[in-house]
Amino acid sequence: MPREVSIQIANRTYELACGEGEEGRVQELAAYVDEKVNELRRQMPGTPEVKLLVFAALLLAEESREARGIAKAAENARASATDNAETLATALEDLITARVDKMSRKMSGAA
Repeated sequence: MPREVSIQIANRTYELACGEGEEGRVQELAAYVDEKVNELRRQMPGTPEVKLLVFAALLLAEESREARGIAKAAENARASATDNAETLATALEDLITARVDKMSRKMSGAA
Protein backbone atom coordinates (compact mmCIF):
# COMPACT_ATOMS: atom_id res chain seq x y z
CA MET A 1 0.00 0.00 0.00
CA PRO A 2 1.47 3.41 -0.93
CA ARG A 3 2.66 5.58 1.91
CA GLU A 4 2.71 9.39 2.15
CA VAL A 5 6.06 11.00 2.75
CA SER A 6 6.82 14.66 3.25
CA ILE A 7 10.01 16.00 1.67
CA GLN A 8 11.55 19.43 1.45
CA ILE A 9 13.48 20.73 -1.55
CA ALA A 10 14.41 24.38 -2.11
CA ASN A 11 12.44 25.52 0.93
CA ARG A 12 9.25 23.92 -0.39
CA THR A 13 7.46 20.96 1.10
CA TYR A 14 6.12 18.22 -1.15
CA GLU A 15 3.86 15.32 -0.21
CA LEU A 16 4.69 12.21 -2.21
CA ALA A 17 3.50 8.64 -2.30
CA CYS A 18 6.09 5.88 -2.01
CA GLY A 19 6.26 2.18 -1.32
CA GLU A 20 5.95 0.92 2.22
CA GLY A 21 9.28 1.11 3.99
CA GLU A 22 10.73 3.50 1.39
CA GLU A 23 9.97 6.70 3.30
CA GLY A 24 13.47 7.07 4.74
CA ARG A 25 15.14 6.48 1.39
CA VAL A 26 12.88 9.04 -0.34
CA GLN A 27 13.67 11.60 2.36
CA GLU A 28 17.38 10.84 2.05
CA LEU A 29 17.28 11.36 -1.72
CA ALA A 30 15.27 14.56 -1.33
CA ALA A 31 17.85 15.86 1.16
CA TYR A 32 20.58 15.17 -1.40
CA VAL A 33 18.66 17.06 -4.11
CA ASP A 34 18.05 19.91 -1.66
CA GLU A 35 21.79 19.99 -0.88
CA LYS A 36 22.57 20.34 -4.61
CA VAL A 37 20.01 23.14 -5.01
CA ASN A 38 21.44 25.00 -1.99
CA GLU A 39 24.99 24.61 -3.37
CA LEU A 40 23.86 26.10 -6.66
CA ARG A 41 21.99 28.90 -4.87
CA ARG A 42 25.25 29.88 -3.12
CA GLN A 43 27.18 29.76 -6.41
CA MET A 44 24.55 31.65 -8.41
CA PRO A 45 22.72 34.05 -6.11
CA GLY A 46 19.57 35.54 -7.58
CA THR A 47 19.02 32.67 -10.02
CA PRO A 48 15.34 31.77 -10.26
CA GLU A 49 14.39 28.66 -8.31
CA VAL A 50 13.17 26.77 -11.35
CA LYS A 51 16.58 27.23 -13.03
CA LEU A 52 18.32 26.01 -9.87
CA LEU A 53 16.13 22.90 -9.92
CA VAL A 54 16.94 22.29 -13.60
CA PHE A 55 20.68 22.72 -12.96
CA ALA A 56 20.45 20.38 -9.96
CA ALA A 57 18.66 17.79 -12.10
CA LEU A 58 21.39 18.06 -14.75
CA LEU A 59 24.15 17.69 -12.16
CA LEU A 60 22.45 14.64 -10.68
CA ALA A 61 21.97 13.15 -14.15
CA GLU A 62 25.68 13.66 -14.81
CA GLU A 63 26.59 11.96 -11.51
CA SER A 64 24.32 9.07 -12.40
CA ARG A 65 25.83 8.69 -15.86
CA GLU A 66 29.37 8.77 -14.45
CA ALA A 67 28.46 6.18 -11.81
CA ARG A 68 26.96 3.90 -14.47
CA GLY A 69 30.14 4.29 -16.54
CA ILE A 70 32.32 3.42 -13.55
CA ALA A 71 30.12 0.42 -12.74
CA LYS A 72 30.35 -0.80 -16.34
CA ALA A 73 34.14 -0.37 -16.36
CA ALA A 74 34.36 -2.31 -13.09
CA GLU A 75 32.19 -5.09 -14.52
CA ASN A 76 34.37 -5.25 -17.64
CA ALA A 77 37.51 -5.38 -15.48
CA ARG A 78 35.98 -8.16 -13.37
CA ALA A 79 35.05 -10.14 -16.48
CA SER A 80 38.55 -9.65 -17.89
CA ALA A 81 40.13 -10.72 -14.59
CA THR A 82 37.91 -13.81 -14.55
CA ASP A 83 38.94 -14.64 -18.12
CA ASN A 84 42.61 -14.12 -17.23
CA ALA A 85 42.26 -16.29 -14.12
CA GLU A 86 40.64 -19.06 -16.17
CA THR A 87 43.38 -18.82 -18.79
CA LEU A 88 46.04 -18.98 -16.07
CA ALA A 89 44.32 -21.94 -14.39
CA THR A 90 44.19 -23.80 -17.72
CA ALA A 91 47.86 -23.04 -18.40
CA LEU A 92 48.84 -24.26 -14.93
CA GLU A 93 46.76 -27.40 -15.36
CA ASP A 94 48.45 -28.08 -18.71
CA LEU A 95 51.89 -27.49 -17.17
CA ILE A 96 51.18 -29.80 -14.23
CA THR A 97 49.80 -32.47 -16.56
CA ALA A 98 52.88 -32.22 -18.77
CA ARG A 99 55.20 -32.50 -15.73
CA VAL A 100 53.30 -35.50 -14.35
CA ASP A 101 53.41 -37.18 -17.78
CA LYS A 102 57.15 -36.49 -18.03
CA MET A 103 57.74 -37.91 -14.53
CA SER A 104 55.61 -40.97 -15.38
CA ARG A 105 57.63 -41.60 -18.51
CA LYS A 106 60.88 -41.27 -16.57
CA MET A 107 59.64 -43.69 -13.90
CA SER A 108 58.39 -46.13 -16.54
CA GLY A 109 61.76 -46.02 -18.25
CA ALA A 110 63.63 -46.51 -14.95
CA ALA A 111 61.54 -49.48 -13.92
